[in-house]
Amino acid sequence: MTDEDYLRKLNSIEIYCEILLGVLRFISVKNYSDENEYYEILKKNLKFENIDDHLRLRACIDLIEDSQNAITEFNKKGLIPNPENQGEMYLRLYGVLNAVYLQMQAVIELLELFKMPNKKKINNEFRALKIIEVRNKIGAHTPNYNIEKGSRKTESYRLAQTTITKWGDQLMLFSSLDKIEKFNLKQLINEFSKLVELQLDTISAKVIKSLFPNNSEKKQWMVDRLHFVRNKRIS
Repeated sequence: MTDEDYLRKLNSIEIYCEILLGVLRFISVKNYSDENEYYEILKKNLKFENIDDHLRLRACIDLIEDSQNAITEFNKKGLIPNPENQGEMYLRLYGVLNAVYLQMQAVIELLELFKMPNKKKINNEFRALKIIEVRNKIGAHTPNYNIEKGSRKTESYRLAQTTITKWGDQLMLFSSLDKIEKFNLKQLINEFSKLVELQLDTISAKVIKSLFPNNSEKKQWMVDRLHFVRNKRIS
C-alpha cells in the first residue's frame, strides 16, 4: 500500500491529527544530559510555556481522534442502526452531541498551546454554532438550561421521541416556555466539522512553518499530508 492509498482511507480530521502527531515525533531534541533537560529542550523547541505542554498536545490529539470516531460512526450509521433498540438510539444521540463538544474543547486548547491569533474570535465562532446550543439543550442542561432573562434564570426542554429519525433530520424540542425548535442534526454536525477542519488546517500550516523552517524529509512528510487533505477538501 502506498502512502497515498493509506491516506485515502482516512478522513480529513484524522489526517490533520497525523500531521500534529508528526510534529511531536519529528521535533528535534539534541544535546541533553538527563530526562529533565530533554523535556526543557522539547518545551523550548515546541515554543510552549510549560514543561508538560507536550502531554497536553498529545491529549488534545487523542481526544480529537477519539471524538472523531464517534462522529464518523454517526455519519455512517446514524442514530438508529437497530429500530428495536431504543437504548442504543439515545446512547448515539447523547454520545455524538458530547463528542462534538469534547472535540471543540480540544481544538480550542490547541489554539492556546500554539498561540494562534484570534483565539477569542474563533472560540466565539465555535460556541455560536447551533450544534453547541443543541448539545447544551439536549445532552447537558436539558432540565435547567441557563437563559438569564428577566426574573427567570432557566428553562427546561423535552425532546419529542417520535421525531428522532436515523439521521436526526427532524428533531423537535419543546421548551417549558412553550417554544418549539426543529433542527437537522446531521447538517449541524457537518457545519461543525467544517470549522474544525478549517482550524486544524490553519494550526497545521503555522506549526510546520514555524517549527520546521528548514527543508527535510520529515517536514516533507507533513507537508505532503497537508497538501493531500487540502486537495481532498476541495474535491
